[in-house]
Amino acid sequence: MVKNKLRIFKAGRMFVLCLGVIFLSTGFLVTYLLGLPQLEQAKASTRWPTTDGVVLESKVATHRSSNSSSSTYSANVIYRYQVEGQNHEGQTVWFGSDISTSNRSLAEETVAKYPNHQKVTVYYDPQDPAAAVLEPGVFKTTYFYYLFGWLFMGPGILMTGIPLFRALFRKCQGEE
Repeated sequence: MVKNKLRIFKAGRMFVLCLGVIFLSTGFLVTYLLGLPQLEQAKASTRWPTTDGVVLESKVATHRSSNSSSSTYSANVIYRYQVEGQNHEGQTVWFGSDISTSNRSLAEETVAKYPNHQKVTVYYDPQDPAAAVLEPGVFKTTYFYYLFGWLFMGPGILMTGIPLFRALFRKCQGEE
């Protein structure tokens, strides 16, 4: 009976440790491969050169989950611009504008701000002119992936760190 309880306890600790590694890895990937580069690009965009562009398409996109009755909305704005004789098309209004929310009015406001055939100022990355934005800088939604990654990384650190710290502490106690 005691052996079974000990085995179950050890299995539970291993499960928490494995789950912690999964949370930590997922959080790290989202934070440092999606969130941080987007934040850095948003900050840099305020210093990018500009060119003239025109809105080709502007509409509210509705996204409905197959297992839910609710919908999310995003602004779908496509614009064309030219850099050094090369035509480019962009879809980024601001860094983080690709996030869908249940707030339809945010998408509608963005579409109203950038109607079809409107002339716009496009900020483009001089190192990669295919990367462009209509509104440079950092906005609340720019932090989404960065914070979302930390929502996974935080519990992952606790789930892996506490058991590992306890094991290390026990090992040090046994050696004295």
